[in-house]
Amino acid sequence: MVRFAVQTWGTDLGAVKAYAADAEELGYDALWYGDGLWPWTHEAWTVLAALATVTTRIRLGPAVTYLCNNAYRHPSLLAQLASSVDWLSNGRLDLRVGLGATSPDASATWRSHGIHYPNAPDRLERLREGLQIVKALWSGKPVDFSGKFNTLHGAQLAPRPLQQPHPPILIAAMGDRMLALTAELADGWEASYLTPASFAEKLKRLEGYCQSAGRDVRRIRRSVEVDVVVGENPSELSAGTRQFLNARALLGGHPLLETALIGDPSRCRERLLEYGEAGATDLTLSFADFPAPAMLRLFAEQILPRVPR
Repeated sequence: MVRFAVQTWGTDLGAVKAYAADAEELGYDALWYGDGLWPWTHEAWTVLAALATVTTRIRLGPAVTYLCNNAYRHPSLLAQLASSVDWLSNGRLDLRVGLGATSPDASATWRSHGIHYPNAPDRLERLREGLQIVKALWSGKPVDFSGKFNTLHGAQLAPRPLQQPHPPILIAAMGDRMLALTAELADGWEASYLTPASFAEKLKRLEGYCQSAGRDVRRIRRSVEVDVVVGENPSELSAGTRQFLNARALLGGHPLLETALIGDPSRCRERLLEYGEAGATDLTLSFADFPAPAMLRLFAEQILPRVPR
């Protein structure tokens, strides 16, 4: 069974709310909103709380949220934020987390706010500790925790999340250490911008880590994030591809184009089936014309009814 989520971001909250309403009406399964101290997004958990009150069915969550430094969000605070949104949404939250980009620009953004951005190994350990704390607090029992970065003494969170035993936790993971963490702690995994063949190869590595952890990889939701340019004729596809390239500041022939869903509904459906055959259970779709709903609607009307769900 394949589930379809849509990716959103942006500071026009009216447009984001309208997009969420359209996505729900058109039959998509989930909607994610970007997080972080970036100029193109609001604070994600506030927006998710608002979206929870204007939707009734679609699942909600951050594109990914971060546990890179307690000065940004302490794990206890994240546990409470997530629990609150789970209640507001009547049990529709997915907690999606990531390591954070390893780039000078990302580091500079965090430092500009006076927040230290640790190196990748430290961010990974902070993420591991943070998820251990979140899951422990979600049990509703008193928590004692002593780690490298966090210490809790009899900490307790109430109310517990509405979903039991807890909301699904998904880790965005591409590297081996993050894949191992996914096998250790997560209910879902997401890779980004891979061809079906590359996704299948990455899934094999995750399967190996799951075996080492004593888990069955089939019990883990397996998602891939892709950009989408869909159109009914060459003119629409050409305009959509230009919009995609301009938004990403890319030149024609960029390798990212090989991973995107670009084509008419028939071609996009064929590509989706290839991801399913490669082992994907979920797809996160980033439409090139967001926040306009044209591609969102065309995909829903011409593709969703023709793929196994």
